[in-house]
Amino acid sequence: MQPDYSILFRDNPDFYPSWEEFYNFDLSYPENILNLIEQASVLPHDFYRIIAAYTLMPSGLTKRVPYLFFYGASGSGKSTLSKLIAKIHGVIPIASNTTYAAIRNILTRNRKTYVSTPHPSDPSRPPVTRLIDANTILVWEDIDRDTFRRNPNIYVLFKVGYDKETDTVVISGKEIGTIEKFKCFAHKVFSSIYPIHTLEEYKELRRRLLVIPTKEVDIELLDIDNIDWTGISVKFNEFWSLEQAGIFLTIRNSLKKLKGLTSPQKAISLDLIATGVSTGIWSDEFEAVQELKDCFDWMNKDVKSEASPLKKLLTELIKGQNCIYTHQLRTISESWYAKGFIFEKPNAKLITRTMQDLGYRSNGKGQWVKKL
Repeated sequence: MQPDYSILFRDNPDFYPSWEEFYNFDLSYPENILNLIEQASVLPHDFYRIIAAYTLMPSGLTKRVPYLFFYGASGSGKSTLSKLIAKIHGVIPIASNTTYAAIRNILTRNRKTYVSTPHPSDPSRPPVTRLIDANTILVWEDIDRDTFRRNPNIYVLFKVGYDKETDTVVISGKEIGTIEKFKCFAHKVFSSIYPIHTLEEYKELRRRLLVIPTKEVDIELLDIDNIDWTGISVKFNEFWSLEQAGIFLTIRNSLKKLKGLTSPQKAISLDLIATGVSTGIWSDEFEAVQELKDCFDWMNKDVKSEASPLKKLLTELIKGQNCIYTHQLRTISESWYAKGFIFEKPNAKLITRTMQDLGYRSNGKGQWVKKL
């Protein structure tokens, strides 16, 4: 019979130290979450409090939320941050090749929970069991550039799952000719080495993103994988008591006339700001707005600078040429995509628009010629 190896880790905490060794019990829960995030990463921009506020958002209370997207090169710490958030919430990260059906089942199971409450009319009677919205989150491991293309249904989860009022997806039922309704609202965290936020085909997703750039550093950080996180997820629901929830709702209600963000940015940020302010991550809504504005501005700037890597490559290719064949452009562009030099598949419309931007026109004979 195989021995129970868990005894070794329980009796020898040096093998896997507990999260409690890195938790300061003299500080508040939100302060500790922020500290853990800062110990686990070094970011090129000061977006730590945005990550902390997002991690602390209670999905049982929120109505409309952005998605947290960690973007950076391999080894830059983006997966570490995703895993840390998953540990804090007690969820298992979803692999990028997980099927739509599996994700649907995970979310359906995690977003509801049963609670016992005193009988509404007679406290002396047995408690009443009710089904309520649970606090949960979906965390993906690295998503590649083709994840949404391979499974459009997963992209639909991201497109509509940010708003609790419009998150219903209709899917085919188990029986022929039947349908099922699936509620897909959820806080979502994912990471990638690919600049998904810059791709035109995902512009609807871009409007729902908080993009956090990461960078590789040569210093020792918190080793997420070698810590025993058992029990830390309990503290999340302990913190979000009825009293704390009331503070959150009061602050959220006061943000209706919030200024400083565009209307789309404001729509996805109210719950995040209310969380950050009610937990003390931000001192007030003005501080929150400024940091979120910086984050949105960084993304918009990155979108503009990275919007057309194809244009940069074509500029070098056609330098000094007055004419180039259409089939050459198509073949070379497809090879760039296959090698990962560009992230958006170069269809005819994209090539046409890019060549026109570069001052070329089609002569109708299978060639692009430079405009005189």
